Amino acid sequence: MGRKQMKTATIETGPDIREAFVPAALQTWAGFLHQLDTNAPNPGRERAMVDRKTLMGGACRFHCTPSQEEAAARFRAIYERSQVGGAKAVDPSREAVDGGGINPESVIEIGADARASYNRLFTALGLPKMRCLEFVVIGEHGPTAYARWRYRNNKPNARIVADGMVEIRGVLEEVAIVERLQNRRAA
Repeated sequence: MGRKQMKTATIETGPDIREAFVPAALQTWAGFLHQLDTNAPNPGRERAMVDRKTLMGGACRFHCTPSQEEAAARFRAIYERSQVGGAKAVDPSREAVDGGGINPESVIEIGADARASYNRLFTALGLPKMRCLEFVVIGEHGPTAYARWRYRNNKPNARIVADGMVEIRGVLEEVAIVERLQNRRAA
């Protein structure tokens, strides 16, 4: 009998995986303050491999600029925090125990700032653009699926797919302007 070679664990890399700074989950408040005092480059954050599709949905396949990618990630975070599209469960550990059940008003307070941001985006963009943005970022659809959905074409050619990509990048640029990630539209 020969020796079997053991498989080694590998970190998956690819076009949708990138290295990014994420909030440090196990860091204490004292550690965060120490990093601030010592002028650490990224206080309260640690370097990790992040799946871009998890971060910004299907927008990772649209060849966006960094500000557009940040806008897609911000939109997805706002959408999830504002509890749009379904109610989140209330964590009882965050509730004050005062001899009763869960405070029904706390659900409303949890995502109030995110709902205000979502409403501001909705007012600035309008319903058609918000539907397109939700289809791509929340629905995690790529350029071809977007072109099929948007233009009602079962077999879109390269030109139609490219037009859809330009349209989504334009909407993401408007989100970046509304969220103050950039000053004006690119030329």
